[in-house]
Amino acid sequence: MTEEKGTPGTPPSWRMWPLHAAGFTTAFGAHGVAAVLGGDTDDVVGSLLMLGALLALYDGAEVLLKPLFGSLADRIGARPVMIGGLIGFAAASAAYVVADSPGWLWAARLGQGAAASAFSPSASALVARLNPAAKHGRAFGSYGFYKSIGYTLGPLLGGALMWLGGLRLLFGVMAAPAALVAVWALLAVPAVPPLPRRRQTVLDLARRLADPVFLRPTAALAAATAALSVGVGFLPVSGAAAGYGTVATGAAVSALALTAAVVQPKAGRALD
Repeated sequence: MTEEKGTPGTPPSWRMWPLHAAGFTTAFGAHGVAAVLGGDTDDVVGSLLMLGALLALYDGAEVLLKPLFGSLADRIGARPVMIGGLIGFAAASAAYVVADSPGWLWAARLGQGAAASAFSPSASALVARLNPAAKHGRAFGSYGFYKSIGYTLGPLLGGALMWLGGLRLLFGVMAAPAALVAVWALLAVPAVPPLPRRRQTVLDLARRLADPVFLRPTAALAAATAALSVGVGFLPVSGAAAGYGTVATGAAVSALALTAAVVQPKAGRALD
């Protein structure tokens, strides 16, 4: 596929759909599993501490590896990193379907998080590169909408799949869209050349982290995200203790995610 070096106008919508699907995939992968693990603690994990560690694998891998894959995308382009990450996500999900053991559950969640750290930021970077600056708001609004659908439907669909066939069915369903989106992106998303970037040193990072203008809003955002993650992972524990099944607890977490999805656009307009 030939490279498209410029973005003079809005690209055809069919080129953007795989990016929206990638956003949905990472959100579904994060919440679809996290929201059902707490409702099945007898079979999956032995304590709340183990549950917390298992939940942290996905997000922890994203936090640690996003800078690495971001640097790689700056060198070779965001499109191959996104496609490779989607393939890795599908492979990690399929590995648990085949192995079906507690040890492989840990490995699969770590692999999913590592893969998401590659394709999720690469997809958002391509949204920016393929749309003119004047239309970034609308482009990212659409991308965020489909990602929010993944966060909202993930717990409910995960709970239903868990009820129908357990974790193997859930991971199998998660592998399929990741593989399909990878092929879709390969066929539909144009290649864009990497942008030259100034290399940041550890000293630059330290200065930025010490800047109150950066630190305060980032800390507030991190605290809010942590609170949401706790709700996603541990609401099902309370629901299971009260006698609810995975479908009911998944619906409760979906309601939590839906609330966040509704509030975010309003908060953005208020900020504007």
